[in-house]
Amino acid sequence: MNKYINILKSITYLAWCRNKARFVKTKLGSFWIGLTNLLQIGCLAFVYTVVFDIQDKREYIAYISFGVLFWNSLSMIISDFTTLLNRSRDRLLSTTLNIFDVITEEYVFAIQNLFISISMVFPIVFIIYPEIITNFFSIKFILGLILYLLNALVLAIIMSGIGLLSPDLHQLIPIILQLSFLTSPLLYFKNNLAGREWIYELNPFYKPVGAIRDSVMFSQEIGLNDIISSLFVFSFLILIIFYLIRKYARKINLYVDRN
Repeated sequence: MNKYINILKSITYLAWCRNKARFVKTKLGSFWIGLTNLLQIGCLAFVYTVVFDIQDKREYIAYISFGVLFWNSLSMIISDFTTLLNRSRDRLLSTTLNIFDVITEEYVFAIQNLFISISMVFPIVFIIYPEIITNFFSIKFILGLILYLLNALVLAIIMSGIGLLSPDLHQLIPIILQLSFLTSPLLYFKNNLAGREWIYELNPFYKPVGAIRDSVMFSQEIGLNDIISSLFVFSFLILIIFYLIRKYARKINLYVDRN
């Protein structure tokens, strides 16, 4: 157990060093991660509250804030993991790192960025729309956040495998993500798609974002049993995926070498 804890500590430190190196020449450092999200949310909120006839502007700002924040994080994870194994080819072949280490490091790096953004976006949203503060500390939100993280990890690993099989995928994935963003109820409420719910219900990229946002915005509409059952499903999926990765790590390395 101590071995895995030490490995996780090392990977977390390496991920943090990547962030420090990324912003080493800037004054604000890693705070730029959250600031970029705040700037994007602010611009979108200003434009869409002016363009559309929004009755409760505070609720709408909170709605798109959580949607954009968690969507940006998920789309960044998917984009990065699509080329992860190809980018890590030299490290996998010339060091003692294995597939599991590379995936964990990249995922921890992405989650660090997410929590930096959360620490900056959430306080602003709570000032604008304080009615949802109690939802933030609810068991539904905590479990919903864990479910989001597990769902993102499953999608990331799947995309990394597909990206290894098809190097052309990383050219297509930005288009897919853009279309998913435009067709998902991120900048508009779900009731605008009444009768066409399948548009977002069949979208695997939107589902984790919608689940975590709804656990904050519309907590009363989310069933606790549904969240718990989904947690068991995704936890089981991750255990199977990690087992397969460890079992076939050498074969995966050889496949990376051929590419």
